Amino acid sequence: HKSYRLKTWFASVVPVLLVVDDFLPVEMVGTLKTLCELHHALKQNADADALFSRYRADGSSHSSLHSEESKSLLESYLNNYIREVCSPSFVNLTLDKRSANRLSPGHSQYLYEWWCNTNNHLDWHIDRDEVGYRENGRYSLPLLSTVFYPHVSCAGGELLVADNPPMQEGQTGPPPRFRSVISIPPAVNRLVVFSPGILHRINQLEGERYSIAVNIWQSESLTTQDSAPPA
Repeated sequence: HKSYRLKTWFASVVPVLLVVDDFLPVEMVGTLKTLCELHHALKQNADADALFSRYRADGSSHSSLHSEESKSLLESYLNNYIREVCSPSFVNLTLDKRSANRLSPGHSQYLYEWWCNTNNHLDWHIDRDEVGYRENGRYSLPLLSTVFYPHVSCAGGELLVADNPPMQEGQTGPPPRFRSVISIPPAVNRLVVFSPGILHRINQLEGERYSIAVNIWQSESLTTQDSAPPA
């Protein structure tokens, strides 16, 4: 188990937000930067929904437009590094007891949903099953959200995270109000981990900012490409 450089935010108002620096070996950071560039090329000719890849934690399937080489790289990233966020030391910090029990280290039934962003701008949103929300107005939430930065050369581009009381699984209603925002600058080899139901957005930027986002779901939560979060 690797020892990480952790910064803990949101100690009281909302579930903990973690910032992990020096997350990956340097050589892997470069390969994930290349993956983001390949993803951007795919984006030019593919439907946006099809760009969200899904890998089952038990290794039984990996649905993706990417090449076998790229999928193998992401499987290594997910199995050897992102799976660390399912360890007790992370889970106890980032999730309530109910969610932590569902996201235990030995649990093999969850699903990783991943995609890459290159220099994107996103308005305020909560990661959720978009199809389910359109059908019944209820929030179906991932168990955990992560963002990793393999390449940053920009001004701006901060991840802005609101201090709202988290939306709950199955809750209805408009997005919650918030009073303040925490701004997390992008940095190469930085991982950000946050609990479900939290409003967040990407600040405007000038330059280049690549990220790899992974949401962890229970396997039955996502059933169609349309359930993907905003690209």
